[in-house]
Amino acid sequence: MGTTTTIKEVKIGKFGMFRRFGKVIIFTVFRRKWTLPGMSEITVDQLNSQINSDKSPVIVDVRGRGEFYGIEGSGKKSGHIRDAKSIPIMRIAESLQDLSSFAEQEIVTICPGGGMSLAAAEIMVEAGFKDVKSLKGGMFAWDKKEYPTTKEYDPNYPLRVGDDISLDGVGDRFNSVNTYVDEVHHTIDARNESCPIPILKSKKAIVHLKIGQVLEILTTDPGSKADIPAWAHVTGQKIISAEERSSEEFRFIVEKLK
Repeated sequence: MGTTTTIKEVKIGKFGMFRRFGKVIIFTVFRRKWTLPGMSEITVDQLNSQINSDKSPVIVDVRGRGEFYGIEGSGKKSGHIRDAKSIPIMRIAESLQDLSSFAEQEIVTICPGGGMSLAAAEIMVEAGFKDVKSLKGGMFAWDKKEYPTTKEYDPNYPLRVGDDISLDGVGDRFNSVNTYVDEVHHTIDARNESCPIPILKSKKAIVHLKIGQVLEILTTDPGSKADIPAWAHVTGQKIISAEERSSEEFRFIVEKLK
């Protein structure tokens, strides 16, 4: 049954979302020493047990739609957890009222690796949702345990044709965005390093570039397929090339716009 709990409007611009991502990155790096106030996590084992009981939570998947449906070129191709609701992270604030009927229920937010879902959970708690947890390790951890997923299409969460490279577009257009550039002004080699190191290195490097110069980012972390476009999107930079060199290596070219 629904609830009459009032959900507050949370207005978040690109800069505000970037600040939240930054806080989550800091938490991810220093989680042994710090805590993220008010945020709770749930393990994949705990979530799987709940799904197979009579206490299944509401699942909010904040990945891009390409990843949600397991489209070729979208990182993990397994799809999503059955009955999950697809609300890409950049639309979570505008979708709060649509989720208001679940305000009193347990909600689990999910992303590729467990970082963006913490930001989504924080936004939902701020809006008034009572019991929100982030899936620790995200879909990577879920897939590693080989827990069940589906690619079943849900007309409530359609793919958007022509989405640009961002949290929503990296899924179905990743391999098609391969643009030649005359000169790379700086290269970040984050191969064999996991999230959030590629983002932290990219953030530090782009500060020293001039407007119009380009940054090359090399990584082997599958989460970068969503994380790098997300970082570029919220900071106002431009992904001009996104190339999957192999199943284990990815190359991004980012133009500094501001």
